[in-house]
Amino acid sequence: MEQRQLSLAAFGCSGPIARIFVDGFLREGVSVRLLARDAAGVARRYPDAEVVGGSMMNAGDVARAMQGVDAGFLTTPMGLRNDPSVEIEAAKAVIAGAKAANLPHLIYVSVLGADHPRGVGILDAKYEVERLLAASGVPFSILRCGSYMEDVFDARIGLLNRGKFLFPVTKSRRFSYTSQRDVAPFVVQVLLKERRILYGHVNFVVPGTYSVSEVENILSMSSGISIRAANKFPTYFMFLALTPYFNWRRHRFSSIIPLIRYFDRNGYTATKDTVAELFPAFKMTPLDEHLGALFAASGRPAELGPS
Repeated sequence: MEQRQLSLAAFGCSGPIARIFVDGFLREGVSVRLLARDAAGVARRYPDAEVVGGSMMNAGDVARAMQGVDAGFLTTPMGLRNDPSVEIEAAKAVIAGAKAANLPHLIYVSVLGADHPRGVGILDAKYEVERLLAASGVPFSILRCGSYMEDVFDARIGLLNRGKFLFPVTKSRRFSYTSQRDVAPFVVQVLLKERRILYGHVNFVVPGTYSVSEVENILSMSSGISIRAANKFPTYFMFLALTPYFNWRRHRFSSIIPLIRYFDRNGYTATKDTVAELFPAFKMTPLDEHLGALFAASGRPAELGPS
C-alpha cells in the first residue's frame, strides 16, 4: 500500500535564510505550503511548493494556511535593534492560528540559550516563544540549534579560501554547531513519519564542542591551506563601536552584535539533551565532513594538510 504524502505548512520560511529548510522538505517528498506576503514572487522561487498569500502576523491567515496539514514549521523573524518583540508577536499569531486550525503538531526552530533570559534579543525572543508554546496547549516540538555551519562557513567561502576566518571572539571560547541541512530529514524521518511529538526540546547540534582554535585547525586540514581566525582586536571592538550606526540604519547587525558579544563572553555550547543522546539512530553531519564537502565544492579539495 502506497504511503500517504506528508504535508507541512511553513511560516517565516519565504525568504532566502530559510531556503535550506524548504528545499530539504521538498527533497524529503513532503508537500510544503508556504505563507507569504509576496505570494507570486515566492511561488517563482519554489515552483514545487504551494504558496498562499498572507502574513504570519495575522492569525487568520495562519489558520487558513494550516488547514489539513500534518504539521506546522515555524521560524520567527529576527527583530532589529536587539528587540525581541517582533519574534514574540509573530509566535503569538502563529500559535493563535494553530489553535484555530486544530493543528496536530507545531515544530519550532529555536536556539541554544533559550532556557533562560540572557539579555540578548535574539536569544530572549526564543526563550519567550518557548514559554508561549509550553503554555499554549498546542502539540509542539522544539529544535534548539547551535551555530549554523552554513552561516558561519558557507557564506564566507571566499574569505576562507584566502586563509581568513571572520569570527572575532576569544579563541578559547567553545561552540556547538548545526547543519541546517539536517533539520528537514530529522523533522520528517524522526518526528513526522514516527508521529513523535516532543512536548519539549532537543538540542539539535552535532556531537562535540569546538574552540575557535580547534576550528582553525579543522578548516586548515579540510582546505589544505592555513586558515586563521581574525584577531579579536580590532574587528570585535570595531563592531561594538558601530552599534549605534547599525541601530540607526535598522541593519541586521544591530541584533547580531549583541549576540557576538555574548559569544565572546560565554561561548555557545550544548552537552546534554542532544540528538546523539536522545535519538542516536539519526546521524548528524559532522563539522569536518561539512567543511570537507564545502571546500571540495569550491574547487579546493583537502590535501594531506595545510601548506
